[in-house]
Order: sequence, then structure tokens, then C-alpha cells
Amino acid sequence: MRIRPARPADREALLAISLATGDAGGDAAPLHCDGRLVGLIYSAPYLALEPGLALVAEDDAGVVGFAVGTAETRAFEARLERDWWPALREAHPHSGGDPACWDADQRRVARFHAPRIVPDAVVAGHPAHLHLNLLPRARGRGVGRRLLAAWLERLAAAEGGPVSVAERPVHVGVHPRNAGALAFWSACGFARIGAPQALADEATMWLGRTEA
Repeated sequence: MRIRPARPADREALLAISLATGDAGGDAAPLHCDGRLVGLIYSAPYLALEPGLALVAEDDAGVVGFAVGTAETRAFEARLERDWWPALREAHPHSGGDPACWDADQRRVARFHAPRIVPDAVVAGHPAHLHLNLLPRARGRGVGRRLLAAWLERLAAAEGGPVSVAERPVHVGVHPRNAGALAFWSACGFARIGAPQALADEATMWLGRTEA
């Protein structure tokens, strides 16, 4: 298993992995007609706009996972609004109507038009964030920890600090039903940020890491 910087040619693999892990860690392909929508939110924009903080894991059969993110969440949200969402909004018009009646594709497209903004209470203490996803064949082999360690080293270098610095205030958003991800992040030193009632919803639990 190899960890390497992501390349533009990895875009389709990142989109495919995003879909394969997009239902609370499980395969979201049965839910979607357009399988690219998940990755257009969670992986492709990072590859395009933050390539220095985009890594992949690959075996002899191909890319099996990725870690992507940003050092400054608020600045990245602003850049998405300027450089990423407009083209997607033009290509994917909002369906409107009652959200309760939307299918999975319509819910993803709605995110293009009304992106989720990370709560201030999360960003204040943990300005960086990442997404780390692995295909099932890569899980339970230490690949996630290796990807995380490599990503944190890149984050430290991007911030101008030594790569050995233990403290890196970074957050992740996890679906409450994704028990495997919650266990992984807890084992890697991440803990719930703030009061659960204030910073959790049906789709996201916010976890932060400040020390190894």
C-alpha cells in the first residue's frame, strides 16, 4: 500500500470512492442516479483548490482511499463560493419544492446552492479540516492512520511549522450512523466538540483533534 500526493488524473477515483463511502460510510451508489454528486462536494473541490493537501492511498489494483482538506476552513468556504459552486449551480439547477420529497440527487444538488457552513464554535478552535475515506478492501490495515499522519505532516509544512509538531487543531464532520468512522477518529485522538445539542444534527457530528 502506497501513500502519495494526489494528481489531477485521480479525480475519477476520488469521485468513485466518495460515492462508495457516501452513505454513512457505506455504498451510496444505490441511492443516486448521478454518482458524481457526492464527490463534487467532498473530494473533487479539494483536489482542484487545495492540491497540496490532497493525498491518496493505492495498491496494485488502484486508488483505495484519499485524505483531502484545508488549513483554513473559512477561507476555503469563501473560495468555494467564488471558484467552485457557481459552475455547479449552473450545471445543476435547484429543483425547489418540498425538501421532504427530494431524492438523494436533489439533496446533493441542494448543497451546491446552499453549502453547509461549519459552525463558528468548531472553526474557532479547530480551523483546519479534512475528509478521509477508504474503500472496504483498505480498512483494518492501518491505511487510515498512515493517510492521516501523512496529511498532518503536510498540514504542518503548509503552516510553516516543523512536521514533527504534535498539536494540529483540525476537525472532521462524521455522520452519527457511521460507527466505523467514529471509532477510527476516536482512536486517532479526536473528540466531540462542544455540546452535542448545539453542534450535532441528523447528518453531522463534529470532532476535533488538538494533540496526538
